[in-house]
Amino acid sequence: MKTYIVLDESGAMHLKQERYFIIAGFMTKELHKVTSSHKRIEAIVKERKNIPIKQKVELKSSKININQQSLFLNELYNINGVIPIAIVVDKYNLKEFQATENMAYNFFVKNLLKYLFKCNIDILNTNEIEFRVDNRNTSVKALKDLETFLQWEFELMELNVKVKYLDSKDNRDVQMADYVANMMWKITNGNNKELLEKVPEYDKTYTSKFPFKLFGVDPSLKKLKEINLQKVDKIVANN
Repeated sequence: MKTYIVLDESGAMHLKQERYFIIAGFMTKELHKVTSSHKRIEAIVKERKNIPIKQKVELKSSKININQQSLFLNELYNINGVIPIAIVVDKYNLKEFQATENMAYNFFVKNLLKYLFKCNIDILNTNEIEFRVDNRNTSVKALKDLETFLQWEFELMELNVKVKYLDSKDNRDVQMADYVANMMWKITNGNNKELLEKVPEYDKTYTSKFPFKLFGVDPSLKKLKEINLQKVDKIVANN
């Protein structure tokens, strides 16, 4: 049975004022449960926002308040057979490397998937994975890059990987991934205690951190340590 991994991103790799970049969402074998739940909560939120039920509107995390976002999140976190997932990237401690944002995104998705396999989650007992990703930040040229990259990486596992780029306006599952990614961004970049209190099960999210050894380390302390090590090496070399 196919496993679906639905992802969105929050933050931006190029913005220096934001320390953490997020790719997050959920995985499941029963996608219909997520879309049905989203439809039900959407009706509640529309009523609270005085939006006609039949009016088509995308309730993105940036357009709803924390109370409304928490309704979607608590619904998602309580669906049997749905596993929230995320990779949090500490941009302050990334080594400088020549890579496009698209290449970096592919690399982080690969690392997230490798982390999830190490967690031995039942949902990943499959030979077919379909990634469902929001297409708003994807160029036409890059559409097949992630699929090809992941197929190469996991070829030895006989894992068939497909990637679908979808318009979030028409896909409730991608909208649900947006709420998870935005929550993780708010928590990591702003320590949003109010959201933590309203989504008590957020800590069930399987979260990979990158780079693992330096994640969350004060970059100034890291630099000071490097300078001190250089001084020690110099003293040893001169004796």
